[in-house]
Amino acid sequence: MAHVVVLGAGIAGIPAAYALRSRLGSRDEVSVVSDKDYFHFVPSNPWIAMGWRERSDIAFPLAPYLEARGIRFVHGKVGHVRPDLNRIELENGNTLSYDYLLIATGMEGAFDEIPGLAEHTHSVLHIEQAERAHAAYREFARHPGPIVVGAVQGASILGPVYEFALLADADLKRRNIRERVPITLVTPEPWPGHLGLGIDNDSREAIKAVLADTHIRIICNARTERVEAGAIHIVELDEAGKDRQSHALPFAYSVYWPAFRGVSGIRATPGLVNERGLVVVDEFLRTPASPNIFAAGVCIAHRPADRTPLNVGAPDSVYSIQQEAETAVGNILASMRGEPLSSSTPQRARWLSDMGETGAAYLSGPQVPLRDINWMRQGRWVHLAKVDFEKYFMNKVRLKPAGPAPSAASRVAGVMSQALAEKLEGAMHAPAAAPGAKPVEAQLGRDAYFELRALARAVGREPASLAAGLLSAAIADAKSYLSEAGVDALERARRELLVEELPERQPGVEFHGGGT
Repeated sequence: MAHVVVLGAGIAGIPAAYALRSRLGSRDEVSVVSDKDYFHFVPSNPWIAMGWRERSDIAFPLAPYLEARGIRFVHGKVGHVRPDLNRIELENGNTLSYDYLLIATGMEGAFDEIPGLAEHTHSVLHIEQAERAHAAYREFARHPGPIVVGAVQGASILGPVYEFALLADADLKRRNIRERVPITLVTPEPWPGHLGLGIDNDSREAIKAVLADTHIRIICNARTERVEAGAIHIVELDEAGKDRQSHALPFAYSVYWPAFRGVSGIRATPGLVNERGLVVVDEFLRTPASPNIFAAGVCIAHRPADRTPLNVGAPDSVYSIQQEAETAVGNILASMRGEPLSSSTPQRARWLSDMGETGAAYLSGPQVPLRDINWMRQGRWVHLAKVDFEKYFMNKVRLKPAGPAPSAASRVAGVMSQALAEKLEGAMHAPAAAPGAKPVEAQLGRDAYFELRALARAVGREPASLAAGLLSAAIADAKSYLSEAGVDALERARRELLVEELPERQPGVEFHGGGT
């Protein structure tokens, strides 16, 4: 019997724990340790800051879903890892022993490394920070002024920096105040769209064109020195890395990405981490010092893909993190069985960036040079695909395979209860069709046809309106009967159909081959 402990309950930790539980024996144990008792979908944090999502849309209590799968949940913050004893010590004094350990804790933003950064700017790394950013943004919208969106030297995963600037542009246009708000994007990258990958080709020109079209000023090779109330002080470098020009950027609202470091409990473990407290792993995602400890996600010390005047961290995405989690799980199982391990390289970089009403999709493979696949596409379909992926990922986390499926009457009953309540309030109710609604042809038998019309008259609804509500509820209930494999198949088919029907499905930029 083996006990596998997963540290972290995020995008890497939860899929890994689910995979371990499904592939280990019934006598083996899986435990998840997290300082938070909820799961939240981190890529949607910028939407929280914009007010396009609420906490309940992307976060929910975690324990019921883990327990339904037979996974133990330990709510506590890691104080120290003891590889010599195969033990985890929590800050509350409790300890947990393990046979194999998977570290998926994510990272911590090093805000204290730039004077004034934490005090005067906002962040969307965590949901609580995004909520504070939204509260400040609402106040900012009443008294608009300059916005600065930036990343400090050493920051990683820079795609969301561009995304947030473009989301702000879209939101300000909706509020009809965009002309009153200059937006400046500050980045340590040597050119727009470098993203830590070093790709200098058509994507660079595409990103420059997007920023120009939206009137977003960008300052590259920017070293952030300090932040004061109302001003961000940066130094712009030339291509050789020499100081070229100093800027004091005025701002009324700012969101900034700090450099990353490991979380405190992991940083405190010598021999496991680098100077930034990030976990050092080999190609098998195994720590060289302790062969029974593996890691996945942004807690890993990823090597930079390109040399730049200022340090630019390697990118990461939900896609690559899931690939790492799957590799780590496979190698833990292989270690138990004495089988050869699988390498995590080469990896691909792939992500979706939302721009409000449109978006950009990017794929680079392998992630490090030399590359044989490089492409970027733009269109409204990317925005819709990102919304869809959010739902897909959260549904996977919330899927409960244990126990009977929910009663099929639940959502249908909700539709009928609402119809009856509305009938008490007045006459015949005929709600407008939802935006983007599409007609569906359905052949009803004679009896069902008259039953539907009679039922609609009885509850004060138009037959088409009632049929649409009942059908939507029935579809939602039908999905609850699917297995995990069935949910995956459903979501894949849904995305394929979505893309097939989009008239905007045209590549803004598309290129293949090339390397850097």
